[in-house]
Amino acid sequence: MKIFISHSSKDVEYGNALVDLLTGVGINGDHIIFTSNDAYGIPISQNIFNWLKDRISEGPHVLYLLSPDYYTSVACLNEMGAAWIVENQHSMIFTPNFKLDSYEFQNGALDPREIGFFINNQDRITDFIESLKKQFSISNKPVIINQKVREFISRVESIRKQNCNKSTVAEDIGVDNSSVEDKKPLVNTFQENETNTKQVKISTKSKVNKSVNFDQLILEKLTDEEILLFQYIMDTGRYKLGTGWQENNELKNIRTWEEIQELDSTLSKNYSKALRKLEIRNLTEVSDVTSHNNPKEVALVENIQKEILDPSEEVIAKIEEVVDGHGHKEFPF
Repeated sequence: MKIFISHSSKDVEYGNALVDLLTGVGINGDHIIFTSNDAYGIPISQNIFNWLKDRISEGPHVLYLLSPDYYTSVACLNEMGAAWIVENQHSMIFTPNFKLDSYEFQNGALDPREIGFFINNQDRITDFIESLKKQFSISNKPVIINQKVREFISRVESIRKQNCNKSTVAEDIGVDNSSVEDKKPLVNTFQENETNTKQVKISTKSKVNKSVNFDQLILEKLTDEEILLFQYIMDTGRYKLGTGWQENNELKNIRTWEEIQELDSTLSKNYSKALRKLEIRNLTEVSDVTSHNNPKEVALVENIQKEILDPSEEVIAKIEEVVDGHGHKEFPF
């Protein structure tokens, strides 16, 4: 069996990271099909469509790397439809900015009720690698697997931040995100020319270093709704959360997450309270405001963002205990 990574060309960085993870844990590169990388893509002199058709007809394990860009690509959707018919197995992997409640995902060929996972969820990635052992040769050394997964998560986080920066630049200078690379020099022009009618937003992020002990908070201080909120953040990779008039949008995402994970509504009912508690504990800071300077988005402070990528076993056990108490059930990939 081969692994076929169905993806949008705009998500090539995530795809390359995924390929390196798979080969790093022992999967033969000849068993991986990733068309955006020449080493794993279409051989020279081959007809593109015939070659892809033949590979898909072999019934590979398809990794659907789902993103907003994936669902705007006609080629990706055609590829999904073709692969869905003949695949032996598939896994749904979501990019950090993917919306589980998007219309396209909820009404597409893939069943939205199936359990997928976000590409920056370390525990899910580890479980995913474990599940591949049934069909592929994977290293039997846990140390190697853990090392490769940690490297992968770090790389994905770096890609996520780069993409966020691109989106911010595009939003600030009023250009389409897809063309931001070509228009980056305009940022300096706007910053230097104070008389220009376009203005670059000034970041509202605090420069204060808030050194908070994440482990101590989880184990001793946080309430259930706060811990559930952290689990939501870790599952979805959403380090920035909607507040103010954006709160309803965040609640929609949370309710979808609760439904998928078969949780009760503790978090969605207490989201505002949980968010205020995190603010009081100096775990968040305003990351975006409205035109009237009212907060519409908050972000976890930087050191907490880093710490939740690598929680201790004791913290993981505590979080699982709380989540289990609210109806959580584990599902195999």
